[in-house]
Amino acid sequence: MSASRLAKIGLKLAAYAVVALAFGYFLHALYSRLDDIPHIHWNARSMAAVVLSVAGTVFTILVTGYLWRALLKDHGVKLRPGKAMQIMAISQFGKYLPGNIGHFAGRAALGKAAGVPISATVNTVLVDILWHVGIGFAFAALALLTQSQILAEHLPDGLDVPQMAVITVVLLFLPWIGVTLLNRWLPALSRRLGGGHLISAPTLKTALVVGFLILLGLHTLGAMLKMQAAWLFGVSAGSYYTLTILYVASWVIGYVVPGSPGGVGVREAMMILLLTPVVGAGAAVGLSISMRLTNMLGDAAAFLLGLASRRWL
Repeated sequence: MSASRLAKIGLKLAAYAVVALAFGYFLHALYSRLDDIPHIHWNARSMAAVVLSVAGTVFTILVTGYLWRALLKDHGVKLRPGKAMQIMAISQFGKYLPGNIGHFAGRAALGKAAGVPISATVNTVLVDILWHVGIGFAFAALALLTQSQILAEHLPDGLDVPQMAVITVVLLFLPWIGVTLLNRWLPALSRRLGGGHLISAPTLKTALVVGFLILLGLHTLGAMLKMQAAWLFGVSAGSYYTLTILYVASWVIGYVVPGSPGGVGVREAMMILLLTPVVGAGAAVGLSISMRLTNMLGDAAAFLLGLASRRWL
């Protein structure tokens, strides 16, 4: 067996081990902190939190569809906004299949049926992933700063609006710069990722649109977390900015770890680790469950909406 084959097997086993450890940690935290989860009082506010969270998940999926359309335009591929959102809504549910790549394969298949070349889909998916991961890891770095014991007294309630605005502007350009540097300094890797061609860096206009849409989606998820904390569990600790940063950091870890369908287990474990110092262990466990359930309901709603729209479009 070749060394490269052994390396791939080793990486796959390591990924499965990480998923197993994360899932085990989540189950342990759930079992040990079950009685500490704040009781949910079902009323108009709590029901609104669930409904708005499901709607927020659908919104982020549709935003990602429009984002994909913007990237395709740079490749000379024109796709109607409604069709791009439909493809994204239907294919997104594939992330719950083993391997965590079903949504990408589904997008390629549905895109081909709609006239999108496979090469364009592969290139735009790679840029999409790089952009999400780049911005997500930037948020993860912010999470480390906000959770640092040294900086805790200086950042008692997260970042303020001007600081967040400056960071947002930097994040808009960061992945675009990364793609450009990858093509310049590591062209062999870029061609390998791009199927024999350099990864096409979006135009500046597209970069701004894509960066803004990704941030819009991530901030929507942060707003959902803050709303669920307050309206479902009655927890007021942690500002919107702090909770958004910590959630996105958890999300990106679940996004990049292979082998976990939809990041199940990994994201929840990270949420418990990062949110416990802010909202308490019981609320952190409760929020990890409520966010997962509303995300899954939102994915299912988007899937059904996408199927229904096939008759309208």
